[in-house]
Amino acid sequence: MKERLILLYELNKIDKELQELDSLRGDIPEKIEELNQEKLEHEQEIEDVKNEISAVEGEEAVLQKEIQTLTEKIDRNDGLLRAGAVKTNQEYNALAKEIGDAYEKIDKNDKKLNEEFKPKKTGLNEKLAKLTQEFEEISTGLKENSVKLKDLNEQTEEEERELKQKREELLKKINADDLEYYERINKVKFGDSIAVVRKGSCLGCYSSIPPQRVIEIRMAEHFFHCEACGRILISEEFLEEKV
Repeated sequence: MKERLILLYELNKIDKELQELDSLRGDIPEKIEELNQEKLEHEQEIEDVKNEISAVEGEEAVLQKEIQTLTEKIDRNDGLLRAGAVKTNQEYNALAKEIGDAYEKIDKNDKKLNEEFKPKKTGLNEKLAKLTQEFEEISTGLKENSVKLKDLNEQTEEEERELKQKREELLKKINADDLEYYERINKVKFGDSIAVVRKGSCLGCYSSIPPQRVIEIRMAEHFFHCEACGRILISEEFLEEKV
């Protein structure tokens, strides 16, 4: 049992060191994840706005083409009237009506282009400019944080690799039940699952431990956990004997 306990203690020491190395990265990994998500969202928004602008430009082109066609029709009919090619009042009135209708349609199209499409397109272009600027800022932030993370990973890479290798070797010596027990407490205690007992107190939460229980913990005939904080307990005297 003592050997099983000391294996868990050694495992916890390695896990704490790995946790310390990971803490050096701070919130950079989370920032990178958030920025990547924001980048994807902005890419989609930019694409959507560009599609909206294209749709407006398509409608503008249709109206402008219609204006051009109507203008050509007006010029043609006006030419017929001026050339005296119209023989009857009925024909004259029909051409004059066509010209009037054409002017009315042109005015209607011009109004729609200037009062509806123009401000809509202006708003979309302003939105696109804002999204593009934000996208560039996000990309810059993403690049800067990625460089920081890369530098930190390079600084800790060798030490982290050695610790993980030691951990893997240690895991081979720990039985499955002990590991499951350790991992369960470790998860709740955020990597601080084992506490040393010194002078009758748990150094994890500084609660007092009854003298009889201190003796039993020192004997280490089975696992004990702190009644106050739930950590696995190991006697400081026992560790000193192991050194």
